Amino acid sequence: MKRAAVTGHTQRLGKAFYQALEQRGYQVIGFSQSTGHDIRDFSVVSKIIELTQGFDLFVNSAKPDFAQTQILYRLARSQSIRTVLSIGSAAVINPPPWTDTHLLEYLTQKIALDHAHRVLSCTDRTRLILVHPRHLDDDCLPYVREVLDSFNL
Repeated sequence: MKRAAVTGHTQRLGKAFYQALEQRGYQVIGFSQSTGHDIRDFSVVSKIIELTQGFDLFVNSAKPDFAQTQILYRLARSQSIRTVLSIGSAAVINPPPWTDTHLLEYLTQKIALDHAHRVLSCTDRTRLILVHPRHLDDDCLPYVREVLDSFNL
């Protein structure tokens, strides 16, 4: 049985990935702040990486601070996951004219994730996938199924 981990598995895209992977027969484990896994805490991330050694897929969905980028680097270094799928943002490709500092902070975090993927793509240890979803409706499952199908996951 294939095994997958999903950060941010209790809301929106993370929840949709969790559900879709379960439906595809994966054994899925979720990590979110609401279940005691604050990925801003370095020791929590260390435990998550330890628990997911040898997994087939890691969906890097939760986005507090720059945690997504830190997790990506740590997973790439550990070489313990076959595929890492990170959730970026379409705003990186076509930046909107935002002036709100909260939105600009979000964009900066997603730009850092995008850059990390480009830098790490030269390694052949772990398959890295970065998607850039646009703003999605409440039902994220169709988008998630499309992503999983397009990457044969």
